[in-house]
Amino acid sequence: MVKAQGAYICGEETALLSSLEGLRPEVRTRPPFPSQYGLFGKPTAVNNVETLANVYAILSDGGTAFKAIGTAKSSGTKLLSLDSHFNNPGLYEVDMGTPLLVVIKELGGGLKEPIKAFHIGGPLGGLVPFHKIADLTIDFESFASQGFLLGHASILSIPTRFPLLEYLEHLFAFTAHESCGKCFPCRIGSVRGKELLQKARAGNYQIDRELWDDLIDTLEKGSLCALGGGLPLPVKNAMQYFPAELGAYFK
Repeated sequence: MVKAQGAYICGEETALLSSLEGLRPEVRTRPPFPSQYGLFGKPTAVNNVETLANVYAILSDGGTAFKAIGTAKSSGTKLLSLDSHFNNPGLYEVDMGTPLLVVIKELGGGLKEPIKAFHIGGPLGGLVPFHKIADLTIDFESFASQGFLLGHASILSIPTRFPLLEYLEHLFAFTAHESCGKCFPCRIGSVRGKELLQKARAGNYQIDRELWDDLIDTLEKGSLCALGGGLPLPVKNAMQYFPAELGAYFK
């Protein structure tokens, strides 16, 4: 048992291995992958708790029974976390393929106030506008086909009253704070994005759209792990689905 300090970056498997070795939790370049060269140089399989929790059922009932649940490509069940904007917040387990609309209306009991978007799958997940929820089911293929990411399936609500620009600034600030600093696209790009959004929100400043797109592209393609590489997804979703709200801040 190793007691950690709660660093977000340790959700990335190679940073976790470095931390377990007593080193600074920085992302490692791959290859070699952990299955070839992992903890203390030995082949290591890294799985999350939700995956391990399914092992008992698979061993007890067999793989065929597990695959019978869910969809053809997304087998089994998925844990969902609904935030306090739902009438019935909490943790739920549903079969893969369950309509998102069912999750929100039946399990969540609807919403306490008007919502314009859901951030699904954690800070690096997709930003789903409210009008798209009827098009999605809880499985990886459905979300990917619509340009989103199911991820670990937390559902965070963004109220209509909350400025989306401020929310994007929060995402960049979070990434800047949690970056391990190993690669410069994430280390520097997250800070520059936060600064640009802060200036735009303060007034009398419009962000150059070409500069902004270059920044997002560099983060997406140049980051070593999904922290910097995943940040562009919700930003792109916001730019695509909320041009009326965000357009005034860009030139």
